[in-house]
This record gives sequence, C-alpha cells and structure tokens, in this order.
Amino acid sequence: MQTARVRFLPDDITVEIQTGELVLDAALSAGVFLRAACGGTGGCGQCKVKISEGAVEPLKMDKLSAQDRAAGFVLACQAKVTGDITVQVPEAKVGRKVIPRDEADRMRLTATPMESPIIPQLNPPAVQVLLQATPPTPGDNISDYERILRTLKVNHEIEPVTADLEVVKGIPILVREHDWKLTVSFRAEEFPALGGRAYRLQRVCGGHEAGHPLAMAVDIGTTSLWGELVDLETGEVLARASRYNPQIAMGDDVISRIVFALKKDGLEKLQKEVVRGLNEIIDDVLRHAGRRRDNLLFMTAAGNTVMTHLFLGLYPKFLRESPYVPVAQNIEPVPAGDLGLAMPPGAFVRVFPGVASYVGGDIVSGVLANGMWDSDEMTLFIDIGTNGEIVAGNRDLLMTASCSAGPAFEGGGLEHGMRAAPGAVESILIDPETLEPMIKTIDMKPALGICGSGIINIISQMLKMRILAQNGKFNSHLDTDRVRDGRNGYEYVICRAPETGIGQDIVLSEVDLDNIIRAKGAMFSGYTCLLSKIGLSVDAVDRVIIAGAFGSFINLDHAITIGLLPDISPEKFHFIGNSSLKGARLATLDTGLFERAKAIARSLTNVELSEDPTYMDNFMAALFFPHTRAELFPSVRL
Repeated sequence: MQTARVRFLPDDITVEIQTGELVLDAALSAGVFLRAACGGTGGCGQCKVKISEGAVEPLKMDKLSAQDRAAGFVLACQAKVTGDITVQVPEAKVGRKVIPRDEADRMRLTATPMESPIIPQLNPPAVQVLLQATPPTPGDNISDYERILRTLKVNHEIEPVTADLEVVKGIPILVREHDWKLTVSFRAEEFPALGGRAYRLQRVCGGHEAGHPLAMAVDIGTTSLWGELVDLETGEVLARASRYNPQIAMGDDVISRIVFALKKDGLEKLQKEVVRGLNEIIDDVLRHAGRRRDNLLFMTAAGNTVMTHLFLGLYPKFLRESPYVPVAQNIEPVPAGDLGLAMPPGAFVRVFPGVASYVGGDIVSGVLANGMWDSDEMTLFIDIGTNGEIVAGNRDLLMTASCSAGPAFEGGGLEHGMRAAPGAVESILIDPETLEPMIKTIDMKPALGICGSGIINIISQMLKMRILAQNGKFNSHLDTDRVRDGRNGYEYVICRAPETGIGQDIVLSEVDLDNIIRAKGAMFSGYTCLLSKIGLSVDAVDRVIIAGAFGSFINLDHAITIGLLPDISPEKFHFIGNSSLKGARLATLDTGLFERAKAIARSLTNVELSEDPTYMDNFMAALFFPHTRAELFPSVRL
C-alpha cells in the first residue's frame, strides 16, 4: 500500500497516511481540528480546506461554491489523498490550539495487526465425491449400497464407510433415476490408532451437483454473531456476515439469559432465536457469494459455554451455581436439521470444546488461532467482549479466567451505543478551546450511534480536557452547551439531531459512563488477578494479544488512559481481530486443528474469579479513570 505525506498549514504539522484515505482522516491523525459535524457525509459543508500544493481526488462537492472550487477548496471529508499534498486550513481557525505533537503521536498508536501463525492443511471433516457406479448385471448383482461402497473404494480410495438406515433407504430410486451418477457427502473422522480415517455417509444426491463443497465457520457471541462461508477445496473465505445476537431481547449478558432460560419455554425460545440469527447469516453469505445451499456440508461453531448451551438447547441452570458445572464440554457432531439450521439434509455441526462454566469454546478457538499454545513468549491474551475472557501463559503453562464485562464495548447497554457498522461514530477529536467535536462515521454515513472504539476515544479526550472527572462525572460548569443536564443525568452531545441519521441528538451520558467504567474495571481486575496467580506483573509479559470486534480500531493511548489496557510499552500490543472466528475457520479446514483444540481445552487451567476475594478488591479499585492507584498508569497525564 502506497503512502503520502499531508502537511497542514498554518500549524505546520505533517503526517503520513495511506493513499486513498481522506484529508479528514489525515486531520484526525494529525490532531488538526476541522469543523466536521456530519460525520464525513459531506452534508454539513463545514470542513472546507484549501489544497495549496499537490492534488486530491474530489468526491461530493455540492456544498462548495463554484468560486471556492476554482480557488482550490475541497471538503476534507470528500477529498481522497492520492499523493503528497499541502493543506491550508482557513484563516478563521488560525490561533486555535492544536494537540501537542507528542500527544498527537501517541494518539495514533494502535496495536500491531497480526495474522494467525497457524497454517491449516486442507483436511476438512467432510468430503464430497462425484460418483459414477456401474449398473448391476446378472453376473454382478451385489446390493445397491455395497455397489456404492465398492465404487468409493476402487475409484476414490474412500474406506471404511458406514451409513444410517435413513440414508440407505433413498438409494434404490436415486441411482436408477440418475443412471448411477451420484453426489455423495461424508463426515470424516480421524482414527490414528487405526492408521487413518473412517467415513460416515451423510447424504446421497442424484446426479453430479455443481460447485465446490462448502462449510460455515461461526462465532456465537453474547452480543454479536459472525459467520464465514468457506470453500473446502481452496480454503478461501467466500463471504462474511454478522448480526446482533437476537437473544439480546431476552437479556444483555449470560446471567440474564440463564435466568430467562429457566422460565417456561425460555430455553426453547433462546435456542430458536440464536438459530434464527445464524440462518440469516447463512442466507447472507450464500447470496453474496452466489453459491448453492446444497453444497453446505457442515458448520464449525465457537462460543462461550453459556452461548454453546443455549445454541444446543442444553439446560444451563448449574452454570451459574457453585461449583459452576456445565452439562458437557465435549459434544459429538450434531445433525444441523435437529437444531433448526437452514442447511441441507446430512449437514452437521461441530462445536468447540469448552473449559469451564464461563470459559468456553470461543476462547479455546482464540488460543488455537493466536498460536500461544506453541510459543515460548509469555503472552497475555485478552478477548474484550460481553463475557471478557483472558488467558495467560505459553507452551509450558496456560491459565484462563472469565469476567462479565457486559456489552458496553460492543455498543450494548448504552443509550446510543451500536456495533461497528455503517453510521457508527468511530473517530472523534475534541477542540480544546471550543470543546466542539470533530467526528467521522464508518463508511461516512449519517451518524446512527457510537461504537466501542469511538466511546473509548471520546472518554479519553474528555478526561484530558477536564470535561470529565476521573470518577466518571461531568464538569457541569464549562462554557459549552455540549455538556447539559439530560434524562439520565449530565451528558455530552456528540451529534446534534439535524446532523444525524436518527433525527435526535446522539449523546454519552453519566449512566453510559457508569457502564463503561464497570466494564473496563472488570477487564483490568480480571487480567491483574490471573497474572498474579502465575506470579507475574503486567510488566513481565512479552506480549499482549487483543481480540474482539473493535480491537482493530482501538487506540492504545485512549485505552490506557481510561484504564482498559495496562500501561506498558506499545510495542508489546498486538491485535488479532475476531480470534474465535479465525480459530473456527482453521478447524473448519483442518480436522487435525480441531483435535488440537481439544488438547488446548484439556491443558487450560481455569481460575474462578467469582471465588477469588482479591478479584472484587481489584475491581473496586479499578472503578476510576484510569485507576485509583495512579502509579499503575505512569504515562497517563490528566
């Protein structure tokens, strides 16, 4: 990817960004304040700047007069950077304060992106074969079923094969209607003791079906569902889709959903709702990729223990009662139709094994994907989500714990919170003189709400500018109408109603801040307690791997400032994305990696934080921005 240098005058600040990004992105990165109230849609026309050297690719410029356009003015949110340029900010803004250079540099720091170091072999747990058998004759009149088995052995080297009676029942008519031309699919299982594989015949179809065999890899999160359509012959991800977990209507977190499941028909309703969301994802990815549902052979699913129980319809009551016992942690493949999934007959579902009541298959999948199980580096792995999960260790020792952070960092439980989707406010810069926000939304759509990275971003800046006190309360004596007394106490107005896509003000309230401070406190105390069990401080870890839906956008300075991440060297932070989904994809392509996941689950030592008195002490101490113990955050200057 090519880069370009963008110089802003009169501040004389230069930043380097990737070509194709907007001038507005460069201004946000440089800490140069522009009026940008519409989130980058081009609707307000307030981010007018002049390109004095170089050229940009202008997009929507209808808010500018012909005279302005002739003079070289563009809208910063509608101008793509194609090479080195010099940008002149209008004189009306000269004299304003800008973020100091060292502060702006810190605000650009993000965790280093990392891909999974694990390379799968194309060895999926399901096989599809286009078969042509020879018709029977008086001299060769073995049974239809044995004829198919013989053809599989001789022509395709597939043996031994077994089948259920229901599969065998349909064979006689199919083979004769289609002149012994069939498409057959199997579930393949590894049996090292027997020196190979065994095959279970799942489905027999007449004729040769077009298209490669496919599978679904899914992450069943408490707040969000994610799915990928995978080509089993090439290993390619053909399409990806996500949804809010429809179970949210029955409870924000795992505890409230367990309570709902114990009501009359509650478990059945929860199971049907999550399947409804997964079926919508299946429909989306098949439509986007232009593939046939009949080619779907199986699904690999990763989720925390509660979500796995609710997906499979397992009674969850004893997950929340000491000694916190799951129904089962290792489940054999389940027919997809039995769960209500919109997959063809014979398709099956494999779920990742769990570890304990609140440490499930999603964290096992994440550990598989990040490779810490095969590394010498002492690693702290943090999956920031509704059910925050943490793993510490390396190839010699793996310890894990879970803490209920709540859905705040995924947009849940906040008045105007939302997932990272088009229209979500993702980047914010507050002018230190006027306290006016400069915002950018995902895909430059009218603002609909604010996502997790945007929330962390704005809280950090409000703390530094004393709009917000360290106890999470607003300074109500500021000379700005952005801070006001609202329905839920004091609030800060991020976007005014005419500038949004929802026709109402988008705000961050003190009730929202209380949810955020509890969520970050749970995460910080969780990994602090877990590391103490190993006898380590956060300074002693070699690297921190962050997973979660919004981690790719998380700014290290902002996250450290609010006390979500430890105050250590930025070089130690790495971001892996949705590690649960990545691990599910790896295991979808390679049966051996699914077996490795089982070994990882057995090797993880679980720490029940709810039974650890030091956890609550740490949690209470963390209910402050960034923490009641300032020495833990030496770089934070408020």
